[in-house]
Amino acid sequence: MTSDAEGPFPGPPPRGARCPHCGTADTEVISLFGTQAITLQRRCRRCGTLYEALKYEEEGEEVPSSG
Repeated sequence: MTSDAEGPFPGPPPRGARCPHCGTADTEVISLFGTQAITLQRRCRRCGTLYEALKYEEEGEEVPSSG
């Protein structure tokens, strides 16, 4: 893993990078493999929530919220 704020992916963080608990974009990738082939595991640096996010999103694609 890299030590920069963006994690292993260049560019702005994807929408899935926002913490579903507190809403901050200050998150990091902790594993490139989640429970599904299309997910990865992230951790919020502000509140510590662990969650899964999609690895790849199409531009303009809506991602349903879980709450």
